[in-house]
Amino acid sequence: MQANTLASIFTLLLTSLLMSACSDGNAAENNSVAPRRVLTQVASPIDFQTRVQATGRLSAKEETSLSFKTVGIVRRILVEEGQRVRKGDLLAVLQLDEIEAQVQQARLGEDKAEIDLDNARLALQLAERDLRNVRGLYADSVATLEQLENAEVQFNSAQNQVQAAETGLALSQQNQTIADYNLRYSKIVAPTSGTILLRYADSNELVGPGSPILVLGTEGAFKVIRVAVTDKDVIHLQLGDSATIRFDAYPDQTFRGAVEAIAGQADAYTGTYEVEVQVDAAGLPLRSGFIGSVQIETQQRRSVMAIDAGALVSADRSTGQLFVVEGRQAQAREVKIFRLSGNDLLISQGLEAGEQVVTSGAAYLEDGQAVQVIN
Repeated sequence: MQANTLASIFTLLLTSLLMSACSDGNAAENNSVAPRRVLTQVASPIDFQTRVQATGRLSAKEETSLSFKTVGIVRRILVEEGQRVRKGDLLAVLQLDEIEAQVQQARLGEDKAEIDLDNARLALQLAERDLRNVRGLYADSVATLEQLENAEVQFNSAQNQVQAAETGLALSQQNQTIADYNLRYSKIVAPTSGTILLRYADSNELVGPGSPILVLGTEGAFKVIRVAVTDKDVIHLQLGDSATIRFDAYPDQTFRGAVEAIAGQADAYTGTYEVEVQVDAAGLPLRSGFIGSVQIETQQRRSVMAIDAGALVSADRSTGQLFVVEGRQAQAREVKIFRLSGNDLLISQGLEAGEQVVTSGAAYLEDGQAVQVIN
């Protein structure tokens, strides 16, 4: 019995020693865990300038759509796209047979109205003479009162006929003016010197009044590129902001420009704002219709911290989380994200200049974990 008791005590002591040894071994293992190796980058302040990117079409500053005043069939268009014209050059003309007939009809109507007026004036003279004679005879008691009243009625009627003839002549003259006007605008004449940018019609086509036939770019007008920007971008723009423009036609050439006009109201269909940028051609031939990419450098600047975008562990809208190294530990830090610029993450709050930010290995870190910087 005593031997069994001693054996049980010995077994308990042995088990206790083994558990103690295992516990000491685990503690030694935990104390020997190596710090996680990470790469870091020093947060550096930069003066960020807001830039607006857009694409648009090059055109002349002054472009005029030319059209006919009346409906008709195009007889001939005398110019082609890209052709230079001088002020007063005939550019296009309608078939004039019908319009010239209307002009002739208006002239005949005016001639007839003049004849009618002359006849009415002669009739008035006769009525006035008859009225004088009847008044004299009535004073001598030769003519009756009825005869006098009839003469007065004839005189008043003659006066009305003259007024009607004068009105008819005025209407005929207006019809003549309209016909001449339609005839004059049945031809398209260059209002100024320039270049034909677009041609919308050909001979023998039926066109309506006001339908664009040609687009004329004014000679000597500045070249501008019109771009559409969002409401988030337009609030940063001001007149005079400098711009850099690139065209596919000149892949190795950059052109300078400046913001010349900003729309005060958004387009009803796209919701964007049109911005007009004047382009310095730098002596090179720029043709209307070139598609160009525009980068506008606004006057808005802001001091922010720039780090590699790989430092960001998580983000929720404008709030993000990253790790900074303090001593030999990684500390989780919440920051305000200003924007992503290329491969750089721009931080507006939560980070100070000179702090070490973990850029590689951050995804495996925990707050307060020991780290070793291996830059």
